[in-house]
Formats: sequence, structure tokens, C-alpha cells
Amino acid sequence: MALLLLTYRSLHTSWAIAAVLLAEFLPQIAFGSWFGAFADRYPKRRLIVTACLLQAAAFGGLAVAHTATPILTLALLAGVGNALQRPAMRSALPTLAGEDMQVAAALYDSCRWVGLTAGPAIAAGLFVISGAALPLALNALSFVIAAAVIATVAMSEPPPAAAHESAAGSGIRAGLRAGFASPGVAVVVACSTGWLIGGSLLNVCEPILATHVLHGSGSDYALLVASYGVGMVAATWLVARRGAMPVNVLVQRYVAALILTAIAMGGSAIVGSILPAALTFAATGYANGLLVVTETQFILLRVPQAVQGRLFGAKDTVEGSFILLGLAGAGALIAATGVRFTLAAGGGFNALCAVAAIVAFRRYRTSGALVGEIGSTAAIEATDLLEFTP
Repeated sequence: MALLLLTYRSLHTSWAIAAVLLAEFLPQIAFGSWFGAFADRYPKRRLIVTACLLQAAAFGGLAVAHTATPILTLALLAGVGNALQRPAMRSALPTLAGEDMQVAAALYDSCRWVGLTAGPAIAAGLFVISGAALPLALNALSFVIAAAVIATVAMSEPPPAAAHESAAGSGIRAGLRAGFASPGVAVVVACSTGWLIGGSLLNVCEPILATHVLHGSGSDYALLVASYGVGMVAATWLVARRGAMPVNVLVQRYVAALILTAIAMGGSAIVGSILPAALTFAATGYANGLLVVTETQFILLRVPQAVQGRLFGAKDTVEGSFILLGLAGAGALIAATGVRFTLAAGGGFNALCAVAAIVAFRRYRTSGALVGEIGSTAAIEATDLLEFTP
């Protein structure tokens, strides 16, 4: 929020805001697969600390930046740090939590969404005191603290790469072949990527639905955003309380999340006032949280640990591309058909993803291919998983 406010106040154009938002996704799209390979090849702690320090430098610089070139350059640097951190953090969970990695994944997402829900409210209070400078400086400080804390966390070193993986591109391809060879992983990644298009439509529709279609205020828009965040936190927290689950339960939970997303977005398309919209947004957030954490748990359980970084990195690349596609398509669809039809289209698209997932998982269940927990630390040694056929 502080970065967007700084951009608008300093550069006075919506194009600058679009460029800053693009800077968040471009490194993820361009380098996600490479950064995922780094997470499998190099010490994760070092990568995470480096990523935190990059983001600390970026936001520290933004606290004193006022012209286009430094703002856009530092925003891009922050995006690079975020893209580097994401696969390293996700793939570090099994190393740190062992057999409790499913609970760790749920707690990780729950904490993220607590921050993303509380952050805008905190930023709003700080804006009154200092504008955008103080929130940006405090954000920089938070990354310095995070780097210092992560530096104290013991993480096992990855085994040395096999000879045929000496070339980064070869290592990425080999890792992805091994990751997608696990039954069900391709289904989850494909359906979640498709689901992101519906989510992108919702993001663009939110402010227009609240302020124009439902004739609300900026506070009403904030209520919808907060309701969505509360739903996300509730879902991830409840998943953490349930503990580790077998593969068949994760599959059922994943499909249920897709169905609930479709129903909730369809509800948002027909509501007539803010309070019912807040309920449908809370339900959509709940479904989102349920889907994201279940997807992570499924990958951690089914994908060999030695290639999880590459899978998460490639997933970031694909998802970032589809988010941009969805954001671009949302503007055109809203202009042509209106907000309500756009929300209904998003719900329909998620319903198609749910049907595809049901059909694909039924085939796997019939063949018995989903039996076993490939990624479990007790099931297989990481050193054996690096011996891929190039």
C-alpha cells in the first residue's frame, strides 16, 4: 500500500502504478524456475537471507525515493527478492518440520495471511503520521529482522548436484520431470493455475463492485478486502489444527475448495448490498486459503524433496504469467459485460477447473496411483533423488 501511494503521489499517473505492480510479477515470471533451481542446489538459509536483504535495501531506498527511475528500479529489486525467497521458503518446510511439514505449511500460510490482512490497517494509521515514508522504512526494518532471525535457523545443506545437472537448464528440466512424474501433481498445478484467472477477475472487480455496483464507500471496499483476508486466515488456521492428512483427504479438500470458490464468486455476482457481499467474499477467501494450503501440502507430500524448489519456482513462473493474463482480461471483460457478468464468468471458470480436477483424480484413484507419500522424509532419501536421467 505504501509503495502504491508513494508512486501515485510522486509520479501522478496510473501508468506508473501499473508499472510498479508489473515489477512485482516480472521477476517471478522471468526467474522463478531459475530461483527454484537455486533452492534445490544451494543452501536455502543463505538464499532466504539474501532475499530478505535485497527487499530491505529496496524498501529502505523507496522510503527516500521521489522520482520515476529510482522508484521503478527499487520496486523491481523488491520483486527480485520476493521471487528468490518464495521457492526457498516453501521447499525449506520439509527440512525444518520433517513429518510435521503439512502442519508447517498451514501455519506458514496462516501467518502470511494474518500479515496481509493486518498490514493495510497498520499502514492506514501510519499514513496519517508520515505519509508513505515511515511504512516503507518500517517494512525495510522488518526484512532486516527477518534476515537476522533466519540466519540463526539451522537448515540442512542440499546434496551436491549430479554431474548431468551441472548446467542450470538441464537441472531445471530434470527436476520438473521428476516432480511432474508424481501422480496428481500436474493436475493440481494446472487446476490452480486456471483458478488464478478467476481470482484475478475478482481482484479487479472488488473496488468497482463495492463503490459503484453496490453504491458503497471506500470503507465498504476495505470491508470486502478484510472479509476476504479473514476467510483466508480462518481456513489456514483450521487446516493447521487438523494436522497431517493422507493424500485422499487432501484431494477431497482440494476439490471442495475449487467448488466453494465457484459458488462464492457466483454469489458475489448476484448480491445486492455490502453485507451479503462481505459474506461471499469471506467464503471466497476461505476457499482460497483452503486451496492454497492444500495444494502446498499435496506437493510437499508427493514431490521428492530434492526437486521441490524447482517445482515451486516453475509454478511461480506459470502462475505469475496467468495472473497478468487474468488482470489484463478482467479490464476488457468488465468494460464489455460489466462487473456482475465478470464475477459470474470467474465462478464458471472455477467450476470448470473443479470438474477437470474431479475427472482427473477419479482416474488416478481408480488406478491406485495416489497411494503413498513420495515426499515424506521417512520414505525416501534426498540424495537418491538427484540421480535423474538427463
